[in-house]
Amino acid sequence: MNSFDSRKELQKIIQRYVSGKATAEEILFVEEYYKHLGQNENELNLTEIISSEALNFIAIKAKINSSKKPKILSIYKYAAAAAVFLFIAGTAFFVSKSGKFFDDVKPVQVQNLDILPGTNKATLTLADGSRIILDEKTAANISNRNGLKITKTNNGQLIYTILDNENFKNKTISYNTIKTPKGGQYQVILPDGTKVWLNAASSLKYPEVFVGNMRNVELTGEAYFEVTKNNLKPFHVKSHGQDVAVLGTHFNINTYMDDQTIRTTLLKGSVSVSNLNSTLILKPGEQSISGINEFSKIKLATDVDIEDETAWKNGLFQFNNAGLKSILNQIERWYDIKIDYNSIPNKRYNGMVPRNAKLSEVLKMLELTGNIKFEILEGRNLKVSQGKQ
Repeated sequence: MNSFDSRKELQKIIQRYVSGKATAEEILFVEEYYKHLGQNENELNLTEIISSEALNFIAIKAKINSSKKPKILSIYKYAAAAAVFLFIAGTAFFVSKSGKFFDDVKPVQVQNLDILPGTNKATLTLADGSRIILDEKTAANISNRNGLKITKTNNGQLIYTILDNENFKNKTISYNTIKTPKGGQYQVILPDGTKVWLNAASSLKYPEVFVGNMRNVELTGEAYFEVTKNNLKPFHVKSHGQDVAVLGTHFNINTYMDDQTIRTTLLKGSVSVSNLNSTLILKPGEQSISGINEFSKIKLATDVDIEDETAWKNGLFQFNNAGLKSILNQIERWYDIKIDYNSIPNKRYNGMVPRNAKLSEVLKMLELTGNIKFEILEGRNLKVSQGKQ
């Protein structure tokens, strides 16, 4: 295996570790490597350039799991770990030669006010105006009438199943809307089989059944789409004057108003992105960026990190030279908190943090820079201030 292959493979191991999806062997491998940092000259050289939230997270988990009996790692795996840690070197966090970056961190002032991460929850509004709370307590069978069955699963998935196509011929379109609150997320499988992952503070309006020659939905917030291919019936996602037209492909749309941009990121296939001012055709790996009004010029970005854009769907916060305000916007939505942005320092970060971590754990990782401080206050408020230089 050449160095490039090793780096890519080990990047995936680190991602699985941070997202909580690593095997027991991978967890042991990563944590044992961390524990051995700084024990010889070569490793000291490594620590001079390792810096990321991912490594900070490893440090915390390794400390928590320190009571477990360590096992001996193979030389091959040890070398492979070095490759991936080199890959995730960043700019915002610095690790000292001593490797004691975790022990030196001052704890976040949580005052017993720690906040749990978001969960699978949403509100479904049916065509007749009735509203249904979707959470773990909601019954599996939502509706079964007129040839259409709506069900939910225990893992946050709403499913539309057409039982009788004939029943929908020549009928007018009836719309449903699913809306996630701050601290919520949900997945919908639409009547055509299209899968939509809805992030926090987002909504999707869609027909109960796609009749006619078009499949139109309306989005606010953020969603990831896996559209079922149908060359005879294009799929359109409309949001803030933008129209994304596809036949069948995978893409992510971020339309949060507090980000002041609309970003459409394509993973596979091809999509057309247009508004009243311009049109772009995206290829896989490309992203369109525009303002939040329909007359904004749509610009093309080709140096996009797709994993950053879709990390939320995979249970991660993942940053690549991201501004602190952008990071806090995500944290605010996912933990349903309020943040005073008046004193936010102009900093940029790299790294990964799992979305299933408590708020204090995420803040602790950000504090590892040594010059920013967080305090969780009453009423789900978060105070941000400059730390000591």
